[in-house]
Amino acid sequence: MVFKSRESDAMNKRPHFTGLLIILLGLGFVPRLGWAQPFPGEPAPPSLGPVTDDEFRLPLDDATAAGVDQSISLLGSPDYKNREAATTSLIEIGAPAFAKLREAYRQTEELEVRLRIEQVVRTAYLNHYVFDHNGFLGVQLDPLDQNNPKGPRLPGPESGVKIRMVVTQSAAARAELKVGDIIMSMNGITLSGVGQDAVNRFRERIRTTKPGTKVRFEILREMKPKSVDVIMGRANEVSVRTVMFAGVYLQVSERFETWWFKYFRPEASSTTADQP
Repeated sequence: MVFKSRESDAMNKRPHFTGLLIILLGLGFVPRLGWAQPFPGEPAPPSLGPVTDDEFRLPLDDATAAGVDQSISLLGSPDYKNREAATTSLIEIGAPAFAKLREAYRQTEELEVRLRIEQVVRTAYLNHYVFDHNGFLGVQLDPLDQNNPKGPRLPGPESGVKIRMVVTQSAAARAELKVGDIIMSMNGITLSGVGQDAVNRFRERIRTTKPGTKVRFEILREMKPKSVDVIMGRANEVSVRTVMFAGVYLQVSERFETWWFKYFRPEASSTTADQP
């Protein structure tokens, strides 16, 4: 007679997860660790609604329109610096230039120009729906510990946050903020909160400041007061894709592919009924 313990019997009844995983891998299903996903607990991104041609109706004044025409003419320039400057200029003008960019895309047969227009339009589209809605300073912050005898001592009960790292080519770097600077106020309003709460509140103020906005910080540098003006930047694409607002980024990126094919591809123009 063979006796089997309850534990042995239970193990025999368990699903063979290892074998299932091997089968899935054999069928070519490989989970990608690089997939960008929202933080746990974040709400799902709001629906953007159907793809329309609304972006082609954004206002464009005469002076800016002339600048768009000039920049488009330089996208095929033999001078690389001119092509790069024109690309940057069109990205900064953004979505209001889409109508003129579409016309240029359909009329040109130059691959270089088409590729640059697609680059401009994709970047400006993402800016319009994702990046332009949230400011990005480009720093990592530490809370101040007033009880740390080795840490900086603020001259009073004021709150502040300390810069631990500055992202290269960010708004903070361009304004020459430095590691060790203590930010005390923003646009004349002193920072609030204590410890990590002060960091979180400051981050929220930065996030809700529109890119391109001029901001004045009052800081302490080596415990000496100093004013620093910063032009708020956009979050870089890697940060948004992998950390911040990842769900919105993915949704807008997928939407762009549909929108681009519908309104820019010449072969789609004859089948698109709702052109502006």
